Amino acid sequence: MILSGSNRFLGFVFMISSLFVSSVMAADAPAGSPQDVLTYHYNNLRTSWYSAETQLNASNVNPTKFGLLNTVVLDGRVDAQPLYVSQQTILNKGVHNVVYVATENNSIYAIDADTGKSLWRKNFGKPVPYSYKSFDDNVFPVMGILSTPVIDRTLGNLYFVTDTYNGKTDTFRLRAISLSSGQAATKPAVIKFSAILADGSMWKFNPKFHLQRPGLLEANGAIYVAFGSNGDINPDQSRGSIVRYNATSLLPMGGDVTDTWDPVHSTYLLSSIWQSGYAPAADANGDVYFSTGNSDPGFASYSQSFNHPDSIVHMAGDLNSLVDSFTPSNYFQLDQSDLDLGSAGMILLPDQPGSIPHLAVGGSKDGRAFLMNRDHLGGYTPSGPDNVIQTVNQGNCWCGPAFYVGADGKSYVLTAGGNGVTSWQLQTSPSVKLTAKGTTGTFYTNGLPDFGGVIPVVSSNGTAAGTAIVWFIQKPQFSSDSDPGAPLTLQAFDATNLVTPLFTAPAGTWTHAVNSNANTVPTVANGKVYIGSNKQLQIFGLLPPKNGLARAALPQSIATSTPDVVTCAPGATAATALGSSSSLHQIYGTVCKASGSEVQLSLRSGRSIAIDISNAFARHQRVALTPGRNVRMNVTVDEKGTVHAVKVSPAHTLSPLTPKDR
Repeated sequence: MILSGSNRFLGFVFMISSLFVSSVMAADAPAGSPQDVLTYHYNNLRTSWYSAETQLNASNVNPTKFGLLNTVVLDGRVDAQPLYVSQQTILNKGVHNVVYVATENNSIYAIDADTGKSLWRKNFGKPVPYSYKSFDDNVFPVMGILSTPVIDRTLGNLYFVTDTYNGKTDTFRLRAISLSSGQAATKPAVIKFSAILADGSMWKFNPKFHLQRPGLLEANGAIYVAFGSNGDINPDQSRGSIVRYNATSLLPMGGDVTDTWDPVHSTYLLSSIWQSGYAPAADANGDVYFSTGNSDPGFASYSQSFNHPDSIVHMAGDLNSLVDSFTPSNYFQLDQSDLDLGSAGMILLPDQPGSIPHLAVGGSKDGRAFLMNRDHLGGYTPSGPDNVIQTVNQGNCWCGPAFYVGADGKSYVLTAGGNGVTSWQLQTSPSVKLTAKGTTGTFYTNGLPDFGGVIPVVSSNGTAAGTAIVWFIQKPQFSSDSDPGAPLTLQAFDATNLVTPLFTAPAGTWTHAVNSNANTVPTVANGKVYIGSNKQLQIFGLLPPKNGLARAALPQSIATSTPDVVTCAPGATAATALGSSSSLHQIYGTVCKASGSEVQLSLRSGRSIAIDISNAFARHQRVALTPGRNVRMNVTVDEKGTVHAVKVSPAHTLSPLTPKDR
């Protein structure tokens, strides 16, 4: 497909000689029943608030009345949020409430949402082994459907992106299938595009170096698909991008690339769109919002025309023009420490009273959450301060926020970084600000791999008192590569009391938690909670009454694995392992033991060394040094032969592609 560009931000548009498509549809995807869940986090604002829950409340979500109803076996891990359609006709099987689940194995399941019975399953091709994607173990062991699909109930279609492997190369396809049968609604679109770079040369999108993790967005009659890198392993090949396709025909309608620097300026690109799975958001006008990740650590690469790293981006719905953006003044420091803003999802708040009606909330790996005026996001102020409404501390964030209105009529924002799930009351007059009202504390949000928080949702019956519940999935505390994996935990809290949970229960499992984030989102709908994890869907709800008789045996969770056992290779001195020079060394290895400020690192040479990490942790973000985790360390050796880490960074699977120690 031929593309052309201009010297405006992000610089490309699709050139379609035989088709002219006008975007005349409303910004929001066509709505079904109020009980339906048709898109990531319930709506295009991504508020994560399900306000049509009439059955579950703070008085009946407890271990006596609420619990596991069904466990459905699947064929792969589930990254996508399950979607829910009420009273859906299934071909030759009548009308059902249906939950649709996508797996990393490129399968879509239609499951009876009440009984757990499979209605149909379709597989869409061989998934991509993680080894092909340069051993990127952020997704492990295969990469198929990673993003949350979107449903258009009016058209009767479910849209999703597959990544398939033919033994030599991989291909991304946008697909539309019938909700009723799983059959193709139209021919899939092979995702191909190019971009004109700053020097006029052309860059071609290569699926091998990209992942499609953000959920899909339907707005303006189009399906929007966003891409990030394959774990930043090939930064000279990977660029963030967002493209859109006509929702009826799947014909291309345009797109943008987030970093269009040419190789003369930079060979370290990225500015990925990944957002821990959060989908791009859209406002009432159909404008599109997303966050970007880190870029070149050796070159201050921000450019109004060619690159917006670590930024909140507001684009016109046709993706042809930048409307506004916010880039923190210290973005280059974020680039240098892999503390990208793009790790956090962002939300748009419903219109608020007062002088600033249009608000947004986003965050960053470094722990900051930003309250922004989305009519004037803040731009880039090199010397600071950042021109946002407010900055609060939420803790390390591979996470995202949520929003709801309480029974008191007041608006609340939830942040969910490593500091805990925290409720902030939104004040809109006389000034706009967030005030902390309660928190779960860190116990619930310090899971693997990096103590990076969770992704909350809120259910309520409108603003009725006693009905607002905060739900989230607590991440694993240990890692196992063996099926079924380490346990995930469902947590439910009264939204007005985040101290003591209403309900806690095992909720599936996750593999390779040492470096693979479980960005798991529970779906609350019509009295039940649906949780996809490793090869299973669990359905929670109100337990059947005893009626004077013994209650029938309830289903049990699938058993979990034991932690992977990691042993240290024989020890070696610094002189043996690195040489005696005190100059800076860069080494890769596997953490085999961690105690206080000392780590034992197994090297690829078959030996291990003790490393003091106190200096690195005093200067950089703390990386969870879990036994079994692969890391990259910059180290020095002092005159006594002690090895000191200057910087510690996560690393992917150690492979023939991993750079040599130096």
